[in-house]
Amino acid sequence: MNIAAAKQELFSIKEASVWASNYLGRNVTPSNISYLIQYGRVKKIGENGSTWIAKEDLKKYYSSYNHSRETNFKEKLGDSLNWALSFDQYKEAETTKHVHRLHPYKGKFIPQLVEYFLDGHTDNFKTETYFSKGDIVLDPFSGSGTTMAQACELGMHAIGIDVSEFNALIGNCKVAKYNIYDLQHEVYKITKSLSEFIENSSAVEFEEELLSELNKFNNKYFPVPEYKYELRNGKIDEEKYGTEKENLFLPTYEKLIKEYGIKLKQKRKESFLDK
Repeated sequence: MNIAAAKQELFSIKEASVWASNYLGRNVTPSNISYLIQYGRVKKIGENGSTWIAKEDLKKYYSSYNHSRETNFKEKLGDSLNWALSFDQYKEAETTKHVHRLHPYKGKFIPQLVEYFLDGHTDNFKTETYFSKGDIVLDPFSGSGTTMAQACELGMHAIGIDVSEFNALIGNCKVAKYNIYDLQHEVYKITKSLSEFIENSSAVEFEEELLSELNKFNNKYFPVPEYKYELRNGKIDEEKYGTEKENLFLPTYEKLIKEYGIKLKQKRKESFLDK
């Protein structure tokens, strides 16, 4: 540990989780702290297996979550802002619960927002309720079907309309009723077909060698957590650096594609799923 680090108040991962829990007033696990280090949110101090985190670095990161975000937004938008609708207290696993994790659709809003307006509670902002069990909810721009799924969960009927065939597919998958035995049979068929495809192709060997090459390349040019930390603190131009390294790795990728005879495009293009 260097002299500068020794002058700082340092935490182990476990100590950092205890401090952050007290600072934020909610549970912060050692896994949460490890995530911050892994993705460069805070800087790792130490080597030879020891991991320390500076209190000031941790405090700087978490200060944006300890009411200051609410204060900053209210300064811009006024006191009429309903901060409850930020749903700042929810973890990612809660905002993508059950069927909402079926597909990483980019245009969806979180289910808690739908629940807020559909359920029977009232508060200073929502002074009356608008829906009850058994009602029919219409969403004319249903996207990935979040409104339909939450309406069903609250005991309401729901109709969703969307111009995108793919969005309709996602939404219907979320709210349709399924025979569990038919579903099990289809999953078995898909799994069997996939296994046969993999067995009769060189995809596995290709992916293993590609991952091996990528691992060596990333360790050299994108070391974790140092790279992510420098990126987050503006020391690296991500777009410029990424483009440069992408072009550097491209010949290796193209060589492996040719060597293993990998098809990047399918011959059939009759339907959306074929493409």
